Amino acid sequence: MVLVFGLQDGAARWLTRRLRAAGVVAVHLPPDLPLPAAQSVCAAADAGMHLFSAGQGMDGRYLEIWQLLAEAGRARYVLVHDLGPATLDVNEAAAIASRVLEEDVLTTTLPLLDDDEGVIGVLDVGTREQYFPDGTHEAPRDDFSDAVEAETNTLFDAADAVGAGPHDAIREGQLAAAVTIDTRSGAGVDWLAAHLPARSVPAASTVLPGDDVDQPLIAAGPQGCALGPCLTILGSATQTVTISALSDLLEPALVSQLPAGAVAAARLEPVPALGSWVVALE
Repeated sequence: MVLVFGLQDGAARWLTRRLRAAGVVAVHLPPDLPLPAAQSVCAAADAGMHLFSAGQGMDGRYLEIWQLLAEAGRARYVLVHDLGPATLDVNEAAAIASRVLEEDVLTTTLPLLDDDEGVIGVLDVGTREQYFPDGTHEAPRDDFSDAVEAETNTLFDAADAVGAGPHDAIREGQLAAAVTIDTRSGAGVDWLAAHLPARSVPAASTVLPGDDVDQPLIAAGPQGCALGPCLTILGSATQTVTISALSDLLEPALVSQLPAGAVAAARLEPVPALGSWVVALE
């Protein structure tokens, strides 16, 4: 399960939808989560994605979320979008993100451009493979390989320092990645979907932000989650609620039981605080 956040809310919501269409459980994260809720939500996630507009820049609004993900050892991606002739390149964006997020963010994919300098795909720095929005991949090209090696080798040096391959180190949360995303062509989404960490099971069922404030998401813990009465816990606050409906997030269908690690839209009455842990009442 991945958290998607950034200053450009429309772009973050667009990416959330595109990732779900690619089979990734993606959750759009608001900027105003209280710290206890943010801690719980980050603990339930496998990765975080911070969108960075090359044209508008980045500030420290999501620094706390980023640091929580880092402390938990989650995979972290800065997604550079709005690239064009008059905006920053990915390496410059990665350098800015490193200063804002107080952590080295390493260039991992570069944009492939058409004759009008629009982004039509991405080039994987680690493998030199090309990824395109229609789902096709192309093998490395010698001219690209030489250019990439001349432009950046920091990713390989950092991966060697932690004793892992570049992509494994990113998935395991040991390194943070800067990757290209294009909201017009969809370039980069398929690369992301193919390089995310495997889904883990959170320590407890957790209430997550949903697309509708009245219908949050639930990430099921080791015991799964089912319809019926339950107790939600956030810090020292508890609340008795009833789960009256569960709907699969990727293939919408009503279900009565969530297996461990699954995520679903839920109707809870009354609506509990985000980040609450859910415990079934016998």
